[in-house]
Amino acid sequence: MAEHVITKVEIQKKNRERVNVYIDGHFAFPCNLELVYTFDITKGKIVDVEYLKGIVDENNYMKCKNSALTILDRTYKTEKQMRDKLAEKQYDDGTISKVIDFLKKYKFIDDSKFVELYIKEKIDFQGRNKIKYSLLKKGIGENILNEKLNSIDSHFEEKAALNMAQKKYASILKSENSVKKIYKKLGDYLIRKGYDFSMVKSVLGKVLKECGNFSEKGENTYFKKNNDLDELYAVAKKRYEIIIKSEKDRNKVYRRLGAYLMRRGYPWENIKKVLNKII
Repeated sequence: MAEHVITKVEIQKKNRERVNVYIDGHFAFPCNLELVYTFDITKGKIVDVEYLKGIVDENNYMKCKNSALTILDRTYKTEKQMRDKLAEKQYDDGTISKVIDFLKKYKFIDDSKFVELYIKEKIDFQGRNKIKYSLLKKGIGENILNEKLNSIDSHFEEKAALNMAQKKYASILKSENSVKKIYKKLGDYLIRKGYDFSMVKSVLGKVLKECGNFSEKGENTYFKKNNDLDELYAVAKKRYEIIIKSEKDRNKVYRRLGAYLMRRGYPWENIKKVLNKII
């Protein structure tokens, strides 16, 4: 059997409880500091590489699994969030994937269930556009998202939007008496909350009609402007030129520009079209 020698044992910078082990001058594996003492993993020692790696792999798996369960004690996570958390703790990709398989098998993580719980928590004060964008950032796939979002009762969503709009309308009236400005401020507010344009139009109509301040002309002008792809493209292009002055990573540019446009109230489906055209 060929002899292999440990050439370096290096404490990780981000986790002082873990080390990187080098054998024959090459990185071999990471492991917990306690294993260094238990198995006398020291520089210059001749080792059976396969035997040692087997022990380390199993130890890494158990430590990683315990870390994942501790994280889940605090809050429920999506698969992507869990992968990111474990990666931050310096576990290797293979070990993380093995732990993720365990968590999914026993339903400790379930993206479909996560979406259901998240929608139930947010639907009283957020529209589906904002909910969708938030879940996309958490790593939820669009197939799961579309299925769950399509199951939302639109009447319930509109009722929630109407309740929010009525409260906001009362607040705006304290400092604003222009019907046109009230209409725009209230519309912007609902769009930022994630409600789509057709629902916002309906809710605005109901709120302002109740108060005798409804303007059909103002409504059409406002929504035509905000739902126009050309208008969206122009806004996105201008912001894109600003972002690329300080950011060169394509994925980061995509995320930053998308987040900016969502905050401006544009629907995600239109944003994606424009992002793919610009970037």
